[in-house]
Amino acid sequence: MEAYPAETIIKTSKELDVDLIVMGTHEKGMLHTFLGSVAKKVLSHSRIPMLIVPLAEREDD
Repeated sequence: MEAYPAETIIKTSKELDVDLIVMGTHEKGMLHTFLGSVAKKVLSHSRIPMLIVPLAEREDD
């Protein structure tokens, strides 16, 4: 059985009683386009604070 990433993150964060969810993103642009679909879903469905970290570009990209 496959799980959906956002749902797994939310469920696990509740089970572990975390204080903060940290996620990285490769996306660029304004805030509404900055977040990937998983980060958007976690942000909109979780009451736990989140920190979104833009990942550095690799030189070989």
